[in-house]
Amino acid sequence: MVLKPIGRGGTSLADEAYRRISGAMLRGDLQPGSRLVMDALAERLDISRTPVRDALHRLEREGLVESAGRKGYIVRAVADDDLAHLYESRLAIEVYAATRVAELGAAATRHVEDAVIAAVEKGAADAAEAFAVNRMVHRAVVEATGNPLLVELFDDVWNRARALQIFEQFHRLAADGADQLREHHELVRALRAGPEQAAAAMRAHIGEGLQAHHEH
Repeated sequence: MVLKPIGRGGTSLADEAYRRISGAMLRGDLQPGSRLVMDALAERLDISRTPVRDALHRLEREGLVESAGRKGYIVRAVADDDLAHLYESRLAIEVYAATRVAELGAAATRHVEDAVIAAVEKGAADAAEAFAVNRMVHRAVVEATGNPLLVELFDDVWNRARALQIFEQFHRLAADGADQLREHHELVRALRAGPEQAAAAMRAHIGEGLQAHHEH
């Protein structure tokens, strides 16, 4: 297992343990079926059992690990329900956000367009970068509603380690990340066309991501 000791930095030990363990899963260092024993993790990370326990409980809530009784936890594979629940949550937040941005008009739409232009100019050399710039565009749609609670909900969905794993997997499956980024210009045109068109465009755009997973 590739896990290095945790230094005593500014973040909490539980947060850092969560980041290290979930990061190992995202990189493929911890494969589905791998066993995670609390005492062994604490020793490897050079911290006490308490922050490791808190990190594992968080990973369990997010669906990345499941309890294996006294043996600790097991890394879960991505299941169909994981995909469905994640994309349903995105639809609930982002389709509404797109509708609201279209209702708000030019200034809100311009905020999204600026993010799309910046994303296309930045480009993406790999799946991780493609994920980051795609997230930036979708977050701009939610930001443009002017509703900070909606942005918090967006961040809660997208920042989960399971979400990172699923969305980066989608970008690894995609044939051309640049084409994906340019497709966001179609979303901007839909935002300008009106609320119904904006909702339909966002629903279709998110649906394409789910479909890509099912096809692979």
